Amino acid sequence: MREKLGLDALTNEIPIGIYRNMIDPVLISKTHGVSGKLAIASELERFDTIGRDCVAVCVNDLVAAGAKPLFFYDTISCARPKKEKIRDLETGARDCCKELGISYAGSEIMELPDIYHYDQYDMVGFAVGILDKGTVKDKQTVKRSDVIMGIASDGLHNNGYVAAKKKLFLTKTSMEVYYENLQSTLGELLMQPTRCYLKVLEAIYRTGIPISHCTQVSHGGLDAALHKLLPKDCGAVIKQPKQNIPSLYKLLHQDGNMSLEQLRSVCNMGVGMLFIVAEEDAERVIDIIDEVGERPVPLGLIEKPSTEIRYV
Repeated sequence: MREKLGLDALTNEIPIGIYRNMIDPVLISKTHGVSGKLAIASELERFDTIGRDCVAVCVNDLVAAGAKPLFFYDTISCARPKKEKIRDLETGARDCCKELGISYAGSEIMELPDIYHYDQYDMVGFAVGILDKGTVKDKQTVKRSDVIMGIASDGLHNNGYVAAKKKLFLTKTSMEVYYENLQSTLGELLMQPTRCYLKVLEAIYRTGIPISHCTQVSHGGLDAALHKLLPKDCGAVIKQPKQNIPSLYKLLHQDGNMSLEQLRSVCNMGVGMLFIVAEEDAERVIDIIDEVGERPVPLGLIEKPSTEIRYV
């Protein structure tokens, strides 16, 4: 298929020399798709950020687990592949991999006219990382008043697009309208690529500051991510007043007639990654996040004994 479309041949030779200095190396794999955002991309006829999204959502899961990403591979499915769109998807993925210092193993292109509509595309990514279990410290016991720290997202990342398209009645024309309160067109904001947190989390890991738990805010929104983050015997109090909610989510709340509870169940609410740190380490972690060029979002505190998540 690549030769038929006139696309460059890609290598799947992945260097793994990093394992030689490890005590107990294990491989970790993650896979994700970006089908919700692809509906928006198709409407706008813009695919240049989708490859980045696919890489980032897979790599973020690996670094949350403490693994060093090695390579990324993807499958692109469509009714009739068009060279320029395949090239846009692959260029985004290749550029993101290059920036992160990992190998891009290429794409498998699937022509499936019985499944996909004309000009409809889907992209699913697969990433593999390596973890040295010999250096992994036991998770610290989560204490009352430990801090739930977030790192800001650029927009919806990998969730909320289906709800946004439905609730805001999105069309190509409506997404090209400039909103003063958003300082952007809706289309530009929705197409912001998913941020990758490899560099910032590696910077925190290098300091030796214990991170008890870490999870990407992906499918299921902020509420599901918090439930995944918290140990079974812990609850949390989350402080995200309405005035601190980014403008895009306020638009979905007001114009989309979505309650805050609905938003938290499907959207990341402006937070792309979550982890727990001790209260005494929180200020240093905030400084590290700032130094790397990301935006820290201290969200709340652990409550014990409790299993409830309270939003205040």
